[in-house]
Amino acid sequence: MVKCEACGKELASDAALLQHQKDKHGGPQEPSGEPSGTKTKKAKKPGSLRKRNYHPVLLALVAISLVGGAGLYSVVSPQLAEPFPCIAGEGWVHIHPYLQIVIDGQTVTIPAAVGIANPIYQGSVVTSGSCYEPMHTHDASGIIHIELAQSDANDNFTLSDFFKVWSWTPGSVSFNGTSHPIVFTSTDILGYQADATHKVVMLVDGKPSTLYQNLPLEKYDYCDSTTSAPPCAPTAGASTPLWSGGNNYPYGTLHTIVIEYVST
Repeated sequence: MVKCEACGKELASDAALLQHQKDKHGGPQEPSGEPSGTKTKKAKKPGSLRKRNYHPVLLALVAISLVGGAGLYSVVSPQLAEPFPCIAGEGWVHIHPYLQIVIDGQTVTIPAAVGIANPIYQGSVVTSGSCYEPMHTHDASGIIHIELAQSDANDNFTLSDFFKVWSWTPGSVSFNGTSHPIVFTSTDILGYQADATHKVVMLVDGKPSTLYQNLPLEKYDYCDSTTSAPPCAPTAGASTPLWSGGNNYPYGTLHTIVIEYVST
């Protein structure tokens, strides 16, 4: 026996039930559960999928923030200032110490334009720039130009000061195909540090000196009226040192300064 869910009448077979539903109720009835005509609720997307839809928007916002922040930084971030004020002239002091750096027997080239901002070249020689530091180089000879106006006459500069200028511009040096930091102490020259098998030695006029970075450069001019060849030529050749506006230079010339990194 089967029972009609619409009216409760019992019938002998499924076929009789179907015929009964057709005759009395207009066709088969919906099975028990949700009533006929009720819409099934649309399933929600899993939470992870909903979140994923927002990712492009979030990423775009993050990208905009980063770009905007970088742009703002470039506007408000101060430029690295020169270590000493740009010189006002060279009519009071103009001397030319000669510096050589030797690493394990190989000479390091001290580049042109040390201490010259926005340098303009003629060939390999710097002829002008927007700022000259009191110590600078016009070529790669190793000759350092110390130039002062009378207003700067009380300043005394050391090797340490020159390395500060060098680290400002150009800021590094290439040696054996790699870039090296501009540093000089009694135990470190351009990143080559003293250890159990190496040491840093400084020779002034061929003799060891313990002054290292404290060596006063104004006492060690190299070029004079007799030096018309390199390293003084072409930027400091055949010129006597200018001292205190024209007085005789008191320390003599042809001095040499050599910094060496050698095996012990």
